Formats: sequence, structure tokens, C-alpha cells
Amino acid sequence: MKNIEKLQKELAKDGYIVKLASDIVKDEKLKIGIFGIDYILDGGISMSEGGHRIELFGAESSGKTTLALYIIKRFQELGKLCAFVDAEKAYDKAWGEKIGINNEELLIIEPNSLEEAGDIFVKIITQVDLLVIDSIVSLIPEGEADRDTAEAQMALSARVYALITRKIYHSIGNRPITMIFINQLREKVGAVYGSPYTTGGGHALLHFYNTRIEVKKGKPIEQGTGDLKEKIGMEMLLQCVKNKKGKPYRKAELDFYLNSNLDNNKSLFFAGIKYGVIQRNGNTYEFGNKKGVGQEKFFELLDTEDWKKLEEEIWIAIK
Repeated sequence: MKNIEKLQKELAKDGYIVKLASDIVKDEKLKIGIFGIDYILDGGISMSEGGHRIELFGAESSGKTTLALYIIKRFQELGKLCAFVDAEKAYDKAWGEKIGINNEELLIIEPNSLEEAGDIFVKIITQVDLLVIDSIVSLIPEGEADRDTAEAQMALSARVYALITRKIYHSIGNRPITMIFINQLREKVGAVYGSPYTTGGGHALLHFYNTRIEVKKGKPIEQGTGDLKEKIGMEMLLQCVKNKKGKPYRKAELDFYLNSNLDNNKSLFFAGIKYGVIQRNGNTYEFGNKKGVGQEKFFELLDTEDWKKLEEEIWIAIK
């Protein structure tokens, strides 16, 4: 121990950042309040030193931006400063208000190039609590913006992102900043085995992310019959494919409605069964003094307090 302390002091004199592993601040988690998201993040967003870097990726209109907006809403409720890098120039003020975002306190950034965005990241990363980038493949490198469309520039974005990630590592330090990168799917050229899709940004970003969440569209939610039938929402399927801040490979389902509501109940139901909080016997489900035959009937029996109590017991069972 004396040798460790001696070495630590010697290195500190030369300006190096050195500490014992036992001095690292405990990895506290911030719950978003949407069980499906908190569950696949293994308790919520990490507030540990160095922050939490999350990628939300998937096909178009799968709900990636909406999930990010709900996270912004939660951060704002806690008095935290949020910035939204609108690379697609598509932020919908009315939609944000409908979700519950305070537009008066949300900083919107519209960079002209990927390099400009990188410079902005480095400047503000020490001042904001949450930075959302929508989307990373929409940021164009200066070399690409200036060239003729017929002139090839292979992997230019990936090379710029590799430089940006190194700068961000240096700037973040020990701040518990949260960064959310929204990404799109691209077809792999010449893919024969495995998934035919990949995400943009290059390998540096893949290593940069602490957590990667795939967002997919599930079945549509409809009401009415015949000619009066209309789509009022969809199932949102979440799968965590990487998580260095907790347990990976968790899955969850959310019911997303076009009026902006996200329903927790489906993900709570399946988690309740998985962790033994909901008792299942064939097609009969029981929680507390509520017992129903069939999923729909069981859902109808539970009121707001039942769902709240169910979530509390699930987190206890998970721990």
C-alpha cells in the first residue's frame, strides 16, 4: 500500500490523473420513468464519471427520436440543461410540447458540417447535462459538401468521427454527461452472412458507445372495424445489443400511440411474469388480489395503483 501511495504522489506531481479504483464514484442510475427503457438500460441512465453514451438505431419512423425526446423531458424535469443537435433540420416544436418538453429551455443546434458539429460538441460538453444528436449520418463532412457528387470520397465521415470521438474523450473528463446518438440503418454492400444491415458513422463510434439500443416497429395498434378501422399507434420493440453500463441483451415492448403517449403496461406485464411477480397458470394471471383469464381481461382488472405497485415489486425482484 505504501508503494502504491508513493507512486500515486509521484505521478500526480507530474500532472497525471491517478487514483485508486476504490475511489471511483459509484455508478448511480437515473430512471427515465418509462419502464421499458429503464429495464433494458438495467436501471436507467448511468450518472457515473465519464457519463453515458447511448446509440438509438433502427429503421425510419420506428420511434427513435420520440424516445430521445422523452429522455429530454425527464432531464428537464430535474432541472438539467439539454441540447438537441438538429442535423436533419426537422425538430417539431409542437410535437415536443405535446410530449412535455419545455422548448424555452431546450437548446437547438444546427451545424453546417460534421466538423462544425464536432467543434460544438467539444465546446458545450462541459456545460450541458444531455446532448442529443439527430441523426449522425445527416452530418456532412466539409470535404463531402464541397466535392462534386460524382467524385468518390470513401469513409470520410468515419475518419472525421474517429477524430471527434478522441476530442470528446479528452473534453468529458469525469463529468456525468449523457449523449444520445440517433442513427439509421444502412444495407451492407455484398453482405452474405448475418444481418444485411449496419449503422453509419464507422467503427470509432461503435467503440465510443457505452450502450446500443435497436428500435423496431411492431404490430400496429388499431381501433374500430371495417371502413372505420384506423391506426392509432404501434408496438415499439426495444433490444439492447450492447451495454457496458449494465446487463446487455435485454428486450422490452412499449405501446406507442400517435397522440404521443407511451404505455408502460405491456413491458411491465412481461417483466412481471419473468421475475415471478405475476403468477401465471396457463392463461390465468394473478397479481395481489387481482386474477384474470387472458391478457386483455387481466389488464382491465389492474388500476393505476396496481401498475405502480407492480413496477415497484419488479425492481425489487430484479435486484
